[in-house]
This record gives sequence, structure tokens and C-alpha cells, in this order.
Amino acid sequence: MPPTRPLGAALLAAIFLLASASVTGAVTANGRLQIIHLDVGQGDGAVIITPLGQVIMIDDGVNGNPTPACGVKVPQQLQALGVTHVDAHFDSHYHSDHLGLFKTIFGSGGIATVDIGWDRGGSYTTSYYTDYVNTLGSKRRTLTKGQVITFDSLSAHPVTIKCVDLNAAGISTTDENSLSVQLKVSYGNFDESFGGDTPGQNSGSYKNVETTVGPEMGNVEVYKVHHHGSATSSWTDWLNATQPKVAVVSEGTGNSYGHPTSAAMTRIHNAGTHCYWTETGSGATPVSGWDKVSNGQIIISATWEPGGVDTIRGNGFADTFTNSGTADATPPVVSMTSPDGGEDWKAGSSHAITWTASDNVGVTTVDLAYSTNGGASFGNVIASGLANSGSYSWSVPNAPGTTLKVRALAHDAAGNIGSDSSAANFTVSTWTITASAGANGVIVPSGAVAVVQGASQRFSIAPAVGAHLATLTVDGAGVTPDTTYTFSEVAANHTLAASFAADQYAISVTTVGGGTVSKSPDQASYAYGTNVELAALPGTGWAFSGWSGDTSGTADSLSLTVTQSRNLTATFLDVAPPVVTVSAPVGGESWLEGSAQAIGWTASDNAGVDSVNVDWSPSGADGPWLEVARGLANTGSYEWTLPLSATDSALVRVTAYDAAGNAGVARSDSVFAIVNPNAGVAGSGAVLALWQPQPNPGPGTTLLRFTLPGAGRVRLEVLDLAGRRLWQQSGEQGAGLHAVRWDGTLESGGRAGAGLYFVRLVTPWGTRTGRLAWLR
Repeated sequence: MPPTRPLGAALLAAIFLLASASVTGAVTANGRLQIIHLDVGQGDGAVIITPLGQVIMIDDGVNGNPTPACGVKVPQQLQALGVTHVDAHFDSHYHSDHLGLFKTIFGSGGIATVDIGWDRGGSYTTSYYTDYVNTLGSKRRTLTKGQVITFDSLSAHPVTIKCVDLNAAGISTTDENSLSVQLKVSYGNFDESFGGDTPGQNSGSYKNVETTVGPEMGNVEVYKVHHHGSATSSWTDWLNATQPKVAVVSEGTGNSYGHPTSAAMTRIHNAGTHCYWTETGSGATPVSGWDKVSNGQIIISATWEPGGVDTIRGNGFADTFTNSGTADATPPVVSMTSPDGGEDWKAGSSHAITWTASDNVGVTTVDLAYSTNGGASFGNVIASGLANSGSYSWSVPNAPGTTLKVRALAHDAAGNIGSDSSAANFTVSTWTITASAGANGVIVPSGAVAVVQGASQRFSIAPAVGAHLATLTVDGAGVTPDTTYTFSEVAANHTLAASFAADQYAISVTTVGGGTVSKSPDQASYAYGTNVELAALPGTGWAFSGWSGDTSGTADSLSLTVTQSRNLTATFLDVAPPVVTVSAPVGGESWLEGSAQAIGWTASDNAGVDSVNVDWSPSGADGPWLEVARGLANTGSYEWTLPLSATDSALVRVTAYDAAGNAGVARSDSVFAIVNPNAGVAGSGAVLALWQPQPNPGPGTTLLRFTLPGAGRVRLEVLDLAGRRLWQQSGEQGAGLHAVRWDGTLESGGRAGAGLYFVRLVTPWGTRTGRLAWLR
């Protein structure tokens, strides 16, 4: 039928100005439903812009139509519209003139992204279908009969797209055209049908689907003509059932199919429907008064109101038509069934909100919200634009309280709203983890910590300085102590308790030298912060020198505050000299010059005698002191060959040193004499003496000399180191000096070998012994 509602002159002028200007511009939500039938050549493609700005596409044309190719022309149109994101794409069926540009638009390097793609399911064997499936990937969804998808869900007048039927409406066929999806785009009282290439007669592989689907579709204001105006579509049964006011034909000039056909156009005209063409095509001739050709896009701007004025425009025209129906004033009837009051739901848990909602026409969407003030206000949105499924899984928010209610608002297509809320208050609560820490540490957070259902709660445990975590218990049971503890997927109340203990440290003291160290208190270890007094106690003959190691100082008392383990060394110095006594000569002796005499001493020290020096003085205590030997071991004896220096005032001095350099000195008790042997013969003071052999070592012969204090029988012997006598000479000898030359001949008649021998003089007055080194 022709347009039924005239427009004022000003509005018509504005519409014609729009039509004469470029039909492309940025995507702009203008509060009306905009359906842009793209100029795709021989194919289908439409962009829908909802009143709130969501973008939908139904089909997208084919890549490869006559110049300018659709593969170029369609992206250009989308870019001019400002389309960079598509909320949903619907594909009517899998022929390339309906999905051939999907990869170009949405694939790698394309001009737009897409959230989800809806189609009839199943599969098809063309490269275009493969590109479509691969590009869409996991975003692909399959439509079901009767399924309603809502856009602008928060609006009082949402836009819905209903899958009226699909896959040949249950008729057995493999014909892809017959399998087309039939979609009904609705905005209040405005409806447009999209049916791809749905046929209306049984012809060849085609099946008559239109006769079945027409009554299911019901009345529409706009009919997107099936199959580009094919003779096998737009049959009378379909047109009588849908009663469209206007129709849009999408076909390409010069197409090889003769679209649109005169047969289809005549049936559309006979139904009283005016037809708008994207291009001239290659079939029927447009009929004046019934057909208008845009040679470009055809744009429909619709309102939701019953009897509202809608526009259809293209290059060179801008017409109007009105919506059908009368306003629905009856709101939906709603009943909230859960929560209905008295429940205790944990924050973070999931519970089903359930309701029932019905309407004289139909519930389009349901909004859920909750109140924390007993229903005085419902300012907390749970979900909006829900399908009227009667149930919604709610993740309960962290809003603890006892005066909560849930409300359901049900909307119908006319914008009527029905509501109901919980009959009484219900409670939202949390689980509690009670965390506590003993002295010497903290736990964070502490006290009663609220945790939502299924959440994780981490606690940090830190000892104070000088303390450590001793025990950690969870719900009364011990666990391995650590600096953190996490409760995962909390679903019950818990306790967490930490105890701490002071750190223990050792104070280790090593002594060097003679002394000890006292500790007060004297313990194996000390708690952090303990005060400890140390005292260095030197032994007899020792003095405290100082502390070293982890602490230094020279004071013999030390006060420490324990903050760590300490290793100290107390050093004591030896300050006492050795004690020395000379045991020979003690004084009064008469020793011959050149004789071998034993100097004897005793020396002791608190730490030990390190070395001994022996000196002698020929003139008493005033010296001079002449060296006998240096650096001797403390053997207590040294064999001294007396010098050829006769004196009656000789003294021996022994000096003993310890490792610290302390020296102890002792002398003969009184002077002794060193006498000349000749003087010993002439005077009454002759002595018994054995001189050192001369030469010694002997080079093959040596002179053995001795003196006797009087006449008597004597024996002169040579012994080996084992004490065996090798040679002797004996007989009566007078007082005075005697000399015997030995040439190394042994009693056995042999010769003495090179080595060390003893010379021994045996007399009535005593025995004297000396050493002889013999050379061959």
C-alpha cells in the first residue's frame, strides 16, 4: 500500500535535503532505529544502528561484483559510516553474495572488529564459507528458532532481532537458499523482515519456505525482498501474511540473473507495497509511483511508537510511512520468588534469583537490582536487559547487611514496566577470619577480618626486632611457621594465631695467655636485648692486654647488650721474668785454663723459658761480662771450655728469657778461680784437670794434657760413644802437668776411624772427661 501519512512542508524539505546530500557519515546514535541497506551490487548487506548506538550487520555482500567492485565499495561505505566495531553480525546463509566480504571487513588488516557472529549452524564447502568460519573463530554462535537477541537492553524501548525460523522451516532439503535464516528486526511497533534468499515455490532444488514462515513472521512495516527479486520468491502467501508497507530490493546493475524479475515486482505491487531498489538491476523496469531506484544506499529511520512516522530515503527520494498497531498500555505482571526474605547469603557466593513475569503481548527484557535499605531504594544494579528466563545466577556482592531486597522490573515492547521485590528482608554476610599475634610480633590484617565466599585472604606475619615466629596455628592446629599465610576459596570461619619468641645468641670468649673471663649472667645463650657483663681476670704473672674480635677495647670489664652472636678474644700478656739459679760454679772452685767444665743452672717461668744466655766475668760482678753461649735451650747444663785467662775473681751469669721477652738473671754465689796449669804444679793450689785435646779435631795425632794435685796412680783412656774402651795408658805419676800424644792406634792394633770419641782421666782424686773429634 502507498504511504499513508503526509508530512509537513518543512519536514519534507529537510528530508529531501538529506537525500540530495551524501548519504554517508559517522556512526551516530540519534534516538531512532537506523537500517542502512548498503549498495553491495548483486548481493545483500545491511548495517543497523540502534537508538543508543549499537551496531549490527546482516550479511555483507560479495567480493567481485562489477566496477566499482563490492570488495572496494562496501568497506568504503562502512568507513564513511564510521563503523569500526560491530556488536553482532548475522549471516542469512552461506552463499558468497551474502558473506563474501566477511574476511575483508573483519579479518587481519580489516577495518572493523566483531563481538559475535550468528548463523544457521552446519557447514558449507566454499572458500568464502571457510574464510568466514576461520575469521569468526570462537565468536561463532548458532541461532535457534524463536530465539530473541536484545540490543539497547537498558533502554525502555530496546531493539530485538528474532530468529523466526531457519533451515527451511523443517522442510527436508540441502538447498542453501531454502535454508536461509528468517530474521525479524523490531523496535516497538516497527518491524522489518530479513530472509536472505528464501524461496516461495517448489522449483528444482528450491522449496516453498515462504508459505510456512509468513504466518510465523506476522505483520512487518518493511520487507527486505527475498533473493534480490527472484521469480521464485515474494509469493502471495508470504505477502498476505506479512503485509509490508514498503520493500527494499538489493541487486546489482548488469547482473546475470535478470533481477529483479517482473513477476516478483508485480506480486509486491499487487500487495500494495512500494519498492525501493539499491541499483537498477538487469530485469524489470521500475514502475513509476511504485518503484524508486537509489543507485546507492537505502536508509530507513524508524520510531518505536504505534502509528509513528518512519522515513525511507536514498539518492533522489525521501518518503514516509507509518507504524502499525495501537499502543500497548498493559504492564507485565511480575512475581519475585527468590530471595523472598529470611535468607542468609554469603557475599561472593552464587545464588539463583528467580521470578515469574508475563505480559499480554510479551516481556522483552527484565532488569534486576537490589536494595540495602529494606526496599526504600533500589540503586544497585544486578543485571539489565535480561531475557525473561525466570532465573539469574547472582554473584552476591560484598554488601553485608540485614535489610536487603531484590527487585525485578519486566519491560514489554511498548515500554510498559511491571515490578516486584522480595516480600521481606534477607541477609548478606561474610565469613570471618580471626587473626591474632602474641608479644614480640604482629599479624596484618589482625582482628576479625571479613572475607567473601570463595575469596582468598593473605596474612603477613612479622616478628619484632630480635624475635622470631615460634608457632603458627590455623583453626587450632599447628602449621609450618612462615611469614605469610593465605586462606584460599574461603567457605567457613577460621582462626589464625601466631606466637613469637626472642632470638637467642651466644657469646663465645677465647683467651690468649694466662687468664680467664667471667660472664654475668653466665649462660650458654642470651635473649635479644640482655645485658651481659664480662670481666678479664689475669693469672699470676700475667696482665690483661685487650679485647679483639667482634668487640675491641682495653678495659678489663666490658658491658654488652646482646643483639647478635659475638666471638671475643681476651688477650693476657706475660709480665713475669723467669726465675734462675746457677748451680755450678757456685763459687770457690779452681778450674784450669782450657779445661772443660759444666756450667749448671735451673730456670723456670710462668709461661716457659724460651732461651738461655751464658756469660762470665773475669773480675767479679762489675764485669766486663764476656759471652760464653747464646740462645741455649733450657737444658740446665752447658759444657764450657775455659779460656786461657787465669783469674781468682771469675763469675758465671745465666740469663733466661721467656717468649714475651722478660729476662731472669742469676750469678754464681761467689767468685771462683781459673788457674794456669803451671801455677797449679808449683804452688800448693794444684788442681785435678783434663785439658781439651790439642788439636781437636785431631788430624791423625793429638796431644792429651792433664794436671794432678799430687803423686798417684792414674789411667788415661779413649772410649767410643758406647763407652767401650779402645786405648789406655796407666801408671804412677807425680804432681803437676803431664802430656801424652795419641796417634790413633787402638789396643787391638788397628787405627781409630773418623768420628767422635771420649777422653777419660781416672785418678785417686776423681775422674775427668772430655770429647775428641778424630780425623783420618
